[in-house]
Amino acid sequence: MKIGILGGTFNPPHKGHVKLGLDFKKKLSLDKVVVIPAKIPTHKKAKDLVSGEDRLKMCSLAFKDPVFEISDIETKSDRESYTVYTLEELKKMYPEDEFYLIIGSDMFLIFDKWYRYKDILSMCTVCVEARENDESSDELKRFAKKTLGIDTKKSDKIIINPVKPFPVSSTEIRQRIKDKKGVKRLVDSDELEYIKIRGLYLD
Repeated sequence: MKIGILGGTFNPPHKGHVKLGLDFKKKLSLDKVVVIPAKIPTHKKAKDLVSGEDRLKMCSLAFKDPVFEISDIETKSDRESYTVYTLEELKKMYPEDEFYLIIGSDMFLIFDKWYRYKDILSMCTVCVEARENDESSDELKRFAKKTLGIDTKKSDKIIINPVKPFPVSSTEIRQRIKDKKGVKRLVDSDELEYIKIRGLYLD
């Protein structure tokens, strides 16, 4: 089985996250994509971070396609959310399956700073979504070759997928909610209703 892994803070999840997962589902014919909210984000400041329970619920509302499976593997853990730990756990759960780690271009360009990044590369294929232009793809390919020592033309350990981006960020959504501005086009309607009921991101 081919399993995609889509991790992140998801504070909150938005349509760009969903698009990212579906893009690689289609490109790689993935059997499922496991969506994993982080307990303690290691690459970002945890400003305005709502509970793991809230983020799991929002993910279940946002990622509606049957290919998605929401996992609490990190939010229930007692340790920090390092991708290498999560992969090790998933390898134990699915020893015969192939893993595809789905990330955005911004995270990929600091991939050499990730904890035990070489071990991550040994356990999965890293899938990067690039902006739909040659300049963006070329920058990612140069980084892969120069910094990670992987030639994307000769190796399938890193897959770069140029697509039209969905211009949105969780930071922008939180600010818009705080400013009482509309976010209907950015998040799922059921998720937005949950955010309103719970009063999230208003403080």
